[in-house]
Formats: sequence, structure tokens, C-alpha cells
Amino acid sequence: MIDPAAITGVAAPAPGASAALAPGREWLRLPVPGSLRHINVWLLDDGDGLTLVDTGMNVPEARAAWEGPLDGVLAGRPLRRIVCTHHHPDHAGLAGWLATRHGARVWMSAAEYDLVERAYREVGDAAALAARRAAFARDGLEVDERSVRVLSGAGYLGVMSGCPADVGILAAGDTLEAGGRTWRVLELAGHTDGQLLLHDPAAGLLIIGDQVLPHISANVGIYPERRDDDPLASYLASFDALEALAPEPVVLPSHGEPFQGLRARIRVLRAHHGARLEAVERLCREPVTAAEAAMQLYRGALDPLNRVLAFGETLAHLRLLETRGRVQVREHPGGPRRFVATTPGG
Repeated sequence: MIDPAAITGVAAPAPGASAALAPGREWLRLPVPGSLRHINVWLLDDGDGLTLVDTGMNVPEARAAWEGPLDGVLAGRPLRRIVCTHHHPDHAGLAGWLATRHGARVWMSAAEYDLVERAYREVGDAAALAARRAAFARDGLEVDERSVRVLSGAGYLGVMSGCPADVGILAAGDTLEAGGRTWRVLELAGHTDGQLLLHDPAAGLLIIGDQVLPHISANVGIYPERRDDDPLASYLASFDALEALAPEPVVLPSHGEPFQGLRARIRVLRAHHGARLEAVERLCREPVTAAEAAMQLYRGALDPLNRVLAFGETLAHLRLLETRGRVQVREHPGGPRRFVATTPGG
């Protein structure tokens, strides 16, 4: 077992730099535009090559980091394997580019690769865009011209470096030999359809992606491209699998710093979503659309991407309330559907 203090005490590297966590395990940090500011990626030493977990976004600053200071971290050794925890561009954006540069194979879950492949297949497809717009309109979200880039997938593909050509599939229960360690694969839903986590029980380490973050709650939303129609239920259920890990691991998250206290953090997240469910239910005392509820929950000006994220997360909370029988849906021909609480006073 690794001494937790030896991991949590490591100073965070600056974006574009790295820090040694333990023999064979390196913490790299890459710049991300917007409020997140960075993503953590993990480099595992395989001797004559390396395994990389997540890649960074396809933006000039991240490419410059890989071509500059991080190239020195590789010390002339190639990436043999790239594991993308999920399809979001800060995690998979440079997978195609890095795979081509190093001749590496990319590994994802089947669900996440399907989301990447679908985005490339449907870009520019007028029928697909019309279906997505109709899905949002059904719940009252007006799609202005600024939002079309988000809805069409063009914004997503703009920070991706291509759909990887050579992709292997990892699934729950698989094992991965990397960095001189045996990592057990977990596949959890909620934040996205099939996020991969890597658990080294012998060392007590968990590469957790965005499933549990130390300071913020990952977005859990309903979007037309996703197969999971009740992602908040999936997300809350995923906590059971994480709480069962023994001994409780030191967590390596994609944003923030490594931390100990996974179960305590899960309690905070359960409480957060419990409070948000109560707030959404109160908004349903009178019939309300998902878009109207989102405007009440997320006040202030939002850019097109965050407007869609706020809407998707609100809709996910409404869906869980619906499945629990706390709200019911009222369809309105020719207009958006509305949600209303099933008990007086919400």
C-alpha cells in the first residue's frame, strides 16, 4: 500500500508540467479553456513505453505542452497505450493526434467510443440536428443561432483531434497491466454513459475521471446523444460500487488534487443532489418546463454551452423525480411539456 500522505502531499504541477506521484506513476496537468482551467492526466511507466490515461483537449496550449515540456517527461519513450476514461474533449480530445504521433492504440468503453463515433458520423447531418433541436424544444429550450454550434456537434469536434482509428474496448471486470501494477477496470454511468475508472487495490489508488471530484459536482444531464434516460439514478447508484472499495483508496481525480476520503465526499454529493431534487420539486408546485426550472436554478448569463449543461442537469433531476413518482408530466400538443408535483406544496 502507498502511504496516502505521500500522494496527497505532492504539490500540483502547473498546467503543462508534471509531478512524480510514486515510482512508475506521473501526474501531468494540461491547460483547459474556461472555468475548469486544467485537467489531470496520468502517465504509467511500462519500461520501454508508457500508458497514458486521458489526453487533454485539442487546443493549442495543450498541444504546445505535449510538444514542449511534456515531451521531456516522456524521455524519448513512446506512448504504447492511451486510455480515455470517457468521450468528453478534455479527456479524449488529443487521443487521435497522440495515437498517430506515437503509433499507440486508444482504449475506451464501448459506450464512450460509440459517443465519439456518433459525433463524427452525424456532424453536418441536417436530420440529426433537427432531431436534437426538437428534443430540446420538447422541454422548452429555445435554440438560438449561438446554440446551434453546440447542438450540431461542431463545437465538440472543434476541440477533438479526430476519431481514433485503432480503438480497443475495455469493460468492467477487465484488468490492465500498466506502470508495473495490475489495475482493475470499473465502468460507471451517470456523468456519461460508460466512464472508465482504474483501481489498483494493492497500492490503494483509484483513477476516477470525473465520477467524483474533490470540490465540484460533475455535470449529470440528459442529452439527445446519450442512451441513459435516467442518468442521475445511474450516478447515485454508482456510489454504491465506490463505497464498497476496500480499503478506501486515495483518489486521483481529473480536476483538483488527489484526495483521501472518498466516502465522505460521496456523502456530500448525495446531500447536494438530494437538496437539488427538493429545490426542483418545489419549482413544480405550478406546472413548469425544464427550461423554466433551469432558469430559476441557474441564474445569471450563461454562454451557449453552459446553458445547455444547466438545462440537461435540470432535466435529469426532473426525470428522477418523475420515476420516483414525485412529479408527473403534462404533455401539451404544439408546445413544450410541463412537470408538476404530485403532492400539494411540492
